Amino acid sequence: MSNHSFEDSKIVPLDGEWEFYWEEWISPSEFSDPKFKSKKKFVTVPSVWTESFSKDPEAVGHGYATYRLKVKLGKRKRSLALKIPDLGTSYVLYANGKEIASVGSIGKSKSESKARYELKISLVPDSENLDLVFHVSNFQNRWGGVWNSIQLGEFESILENVRNRRDVEWALVLIAATMSFYNVFFYFFRRNESAHLLFAFHAFLIMVRSLTIGDSRLAYEFLQGISWELPNRLEYISVYASGPTLYAFLYRYCKTDFWRRFGRYFVIPYYLACFIVLFFPNKYYTLTLLPIALYMPFVTMPIWIVLLGLGLKRRIEGGFSLFAGYIVLSLCTLNDIGLFFGFWKSIYLIQYGEVVMILGYSILISKIFSEAFQRSDTLGIKMKSLVFSTREIMQSYSYDKAADTALKMLHEDGKEQTVFVYLEEPNSSVWKRYSISSLGDLETVEVYKYDVQDLLGLEPSSLTEPIVKNNRLIVSVQDEQLYKLIFDLPFESYSDDSQVDWVRGIADALAFSVRNIARQDREKLAIIGELSAEIVHDLGHPIAMIRQNLKNLGSQRGKSKTNLLFQAEKEVDALTNLTLDILDFSKNRIILDLQILDIKTYFKEIFEDLGTFFQSTKMKLVSKINAKGSIRLDPLRIRRLIFNLAKNAAEATDEKGTFSIRIEREENVVYLIFEDNGEGFSKEMERYIFDSGFGSKKPYGTGLGLSIIRKIVSAHGGEILVSSEEGKGTRFTILLRS
Repeated sequence: MSNHSFEDSKIVPLDGEWEFYWEEWISPSEFSDPKFKSKKKFVTVPSVWTESFSKDPEAVGHGYATYRLKVKLGKRKRSLALKIPDLGTSYVLYANGKEIASVGSIGKSKSESKARYELKISLVPDSENLDLVFHVSNFQNRWGGVWNSIQLGEFESILENVRNRRDVEWALVLIAATMSFYNVFFYFFRRNESAHLLFAFHAFLIMVRSLTIGDSRLAYEFLQGISWELPNRLEYISVYASGPTLYAFLYRYCKTDFWRRFGRYFVIPYYLACFIVLFFPNKYYTLTLLPIALYMPFVTMPIWIVLLGLGLKRRIEGGFSLFAGYIVLSLCTLNDIGLFFGFWKSIYLIQYGEVVMILGYSILISKIFSEAFQRSDTLGIKMKSLVFSTREIMQSYSYDKAADTALKMLHEDGKEQTVFVYLEEPNSSVWKRYSISSLGDLETVEVYKYDVQDLLGLEPSSLTEPIVKNNRLIVSVQDEQLYKLIFDLPFESYSDDSQVDWVRGIADALAFSVRNIARQDREKLAIIGELSAEIVHDLGHPIAMIRQNLKNLGSQRGKSKTNLLFQAEKEVDALTNLTLDILDFSKNRIILDLQILDIKTYFKEIFEDLGTFFQSTKMKLVSKINAKGSIRLDPLRIRRLIFNLAKNAAEATDEKGTFSIRIEREENVVYLIFEDNGEGFSKEMERYIFDSGFGSKKPYGTGLGLSIIRKIVSAHGGEILVSSEEGKGTRFTILLRS
């Protein structure tokens, strides 16, 4: 190299043939001894020791040796230095007979030697001839020898080169660490997305890989006090564990049925290799490198290139950036595998490929965020539309109308698609399937439960969350009391989360509408039942009076017959009034026929009629009018009110009981006071006696009489008070303004 110029930062690798002496340590001064000339061989540097050096098959790569190289240099203006990367696995370097570098502890046995990896920069003597002698030993690693290039150059150039490469290595570490922490925090804020946690672990493994390889092997600087074995194991683990982690991450973004079914089996070799590295010594776990180096490019890498290619075809979100990142990572992996097998000279690139993968994932996240904001705006518009559409669904008067409205909402985008809504009939094995025809009309088909199962490809009761089945999105709303409601839509049109939420919102609105319609139907039936019961209840009074008058008519003559006929006519009028009440109740209101009447005259006639009513019982009627003047009321309805209370008292009191009525007046308020000495009821029951359907113990009672009384009093603008005690009777006080 006497004519070689080191200007312009040129660094020369001292690659080629070196003198080699196996299992000999020859000091620089001993090379003149003739006995070593016969042992001299030549080996290529860089290279590792092979089976030809060691006769023990289990100790291939173990041993010690001396390397020698003579370099002829011309005169130099600047100092030269050697850049010595890690060697396998300890050495001492002499230059012109002087020791200038050493790493680890060399020895002729495992107990004497100590392995270590360290980058060294050593100044060489300022001489025109350079005689380099390496004493190298290895008893810890499977591979030994000078396996990296020894580089020669000007000291400043060597130092700058090391600094630059070290900066790159630190940059790789920091990029991986940043992405790891970023995705960990991302996962804590969005725990439903495990892809972030998987990529965080993958980035962490990239960081470990970057720390354990390269010129500097940064991890060995931090772990100097720990066994050389630990960072060496981490170097292997970072490669083996990153495979399954990366594939699990890719599956979260590019879901395929093939990987879901068989992916767990394809990653078994990686898990097995990790297990061996963790629990077996170096001579065993290093054997995993060759099979994994073959398995990766021939099995898993091609599979995922195909799967990501199919993802591109399906236009999955972020598919291109993932595909491009994985292609670069695969090429870098192939480079490292070729370097391992000695196919070419290069540097390890897998960590750089991982950075490209991180870049692709960062682009994916940025795109997701950007589209998320866009979808958020779109979703805001859709939510406003959903509010108005929900109102329209809620105003539907039938299940068919509600389903038609919901389906038309799903067709608003004008997409050519087939959407089905399945609604289970209550207490039946029949379902209704709704869809929109090509003409825009609602189509309804009745299907049986087992047909629904065949059409959907799954059991309806098993649906708890939206799922994708046969490229169809299935969304279900379960109602334990009444219905099951299922939406069946094309997955391509509703593939992202916001669209799924949109569909779920419509499904919930439709389910709520169905429940509301069902509730209204039940209320209508309840109102009809209540009205029927009230009619039956109130028909009893005038019919009983007419029957009693007819009975009396048979035994009376003359004027008495006229009176009895007059009373019967009043009861017929009461029946006529009852037909008007039916119309009032059907409209949920009472229209009063208010008249101004004399208090004494009006109530006296009612008491006479009550006397006739109580003739069929052995109860005693006591009546008293302590009020004068006039009152404004509906005469027929107040009469019904009084007869209701009388009938209730007669049925709740034994035959020797007493029923009394007093009419009092204080200023412009008239009091109607009713008392009996019947069974009474508790204070707890007082809160419920005016409710429709309040339980009655009477043989033919409906429990609706008091509800009717309260409605009549309320229509008059009055109040009704009750006081009762079990075993002592009940008192009702009605306040009416005159």
